[in-house]
Amino acid sequence: MSSISIEVNGVGIATISLAGMDVVDVSVFGGLDREQKAMLSAMGGNYSEGGCGHLIWIAERGLLPGELLSVRLNETCGIATPGKTIAELYPEAEASTRSDFSVSADMAAEIRARPRLHEGFKVQVETSRAQQACARSDELNTCFTFGILWDRFRPDQLCVRLASYCLDDVVARTGGNPHLETTLSMGDSVSFSVLE
Repeated sequence: MSSISIEVNGVGIATISLAGMDVVDVSVFGGLDREQKAMLSAMGGNYSEGGCGHLIWIAERGLLPGELLSVRLNETCGIATPGKTIAELYPEAEASTRSDFSVSADMAAEIRARPRLHEGFKVQVETSRAQQACARSDELNTCFTFGILWDRFRPDQLCVRLASYCLDDVVARTGGNPHLETTLSMGDSVSFSVLE
């Protein structure tokens, strides 16, 4: 069965078997008001009755400037990293019943009041097909998101997106400013790095 392998600086940190999965998302996000410039996560699962439910392979791992994240879609799977449930990762946490994830006026005011912890960011993405893109912060782009999405309806593809945005984009539910939107095929890979 196929898999997604995740490496940082050439060292494998997770191999996700896609057998029986509905969706898998590998993402990096960051912002000027966050302690870490970039945080990596990997999650997904099978949400049908009798499926494994929601699993997390990488909860949150900081990526430092200069570190190189590589993600590849493989035809085979060696030793798979077991995913963990939210209850396994956070046994003391109470189950959330929240269903509305929109940003209220109070939440937006609290976010706007946060101090900026970084002067700026510059991130870069490059695919094995020689596609490149950069996102750089400015007054209208204070955050970024880099996402790699696999789903069972397109089992031989990864959807890749790099975008920058600000709180107003989140409140308005727009997608921010896309810098790269592409699909990769079996055997392809994509790399991400924080340049500054």
